[in-house]
Amino acid sequence: MTAPTTEGRHDAGMPTAAMTSPGLRAEVEDHYISYALTMDDKRPNDWVALFLGTGLYAVGTHNNVSTTGMWWYTDRGPGALKERAAYTNGYLRHNPTRTLHTITNVRARETEDGRIKAEAYVVLYVTDRVELSRFHVCGRYDDLLARTDDGLRFVEHRVVLDAETLPGNMGVLL
Repeated sequence: MTAPTTEGRHDAGMPTAAMTSPGLRAEVEDHYISYALTMDDKRPNDWVALFLGTGLYAVGTHNNVSTTGMWWYTDRGPGALKERAAYTNGYLRHNPTRTLHTITNVRARETEDGRIKAEAYVVLYVTDRVELSRFHVCGRYDDLLARTDDGLRFVEHRVVLDAETLPGNMGVLL
């Protein structure tokens, strides 16, 4: 199993918002909207389908990723992704919360092999059992996407959190 690399961190190769073509930005934003709704509608099994069969999901903090290349966790392939979805399903049953993923500042470029390198900012709010909504975590997505007959799919979905420690509740998908 190959660990995710630090490729995709803010680098000179990523276009600014003004340099991303409107058509490509719209395509990637539509993908991110579907992705957010899948998580917010509590459909973690459908979440797995948004990855290629060899897809990678990794979460880490900015400091760890940028200085050591270390990720808090990585899940690669359908077995690991299904395990992550099962964990989330169990968590949602025992600690019912609502989530609101806000994804913005989408930037993207097509790579030479026809894939799409994309970045976006993400903010996650969680509403608990007593209806108290609060900020949960924020960061950015560093992604590699592929076009399929069913739309865009994650080749690699890396979540880089702006915190130095993960929030106490990591039962939610990011």
